[in-house]
Amino acid sequence: MPPADKATADKTPEGRRTQMYKGVLELALMRLLRDGPQYGLRILDQLHEEAGLDLSEGTLYPLLHRLEKGGLIQAEWRHETGASHPRKYYGLTAAGTKEFGEQSEIWLDMTERLNAFLRGGSK
Repeated sequence: MPPADKATADKTPEGRRTQMYKGVLELALMRLLRDGPQYGLRILDQLHEEAGLDLSEGTLYPLLHRLEKGGLIQAEWRHETGASHPRKYYGLTAAGTKEFGEQSEIWLDMTERLNAFLRGGSK
């Protein structure tokens, strides 16, 4: 997309939402995996249902790969009884659990302050 077109797209409600999502997807994904390993499509469903994040496989899988490469999550193939094919499950590593704790503290503090500011008050 040419720069002018990208600038225009970022000013649409959907473009703004996409930019905001990029900043929270990693944190939401780590929060979900804190509860235990999950496979890709289940992760998509849970992030949509529980966190209200509408994302696609094309967004999720590169993020999973990046977090795995960074050592924050690990993946393993599982073949469950009754399943027609194996599924790749993703779970937090010890480093991922630590990173989630640090990021969530920063996020909660930042959003508390920003929410107060947007409402016209101060913390």
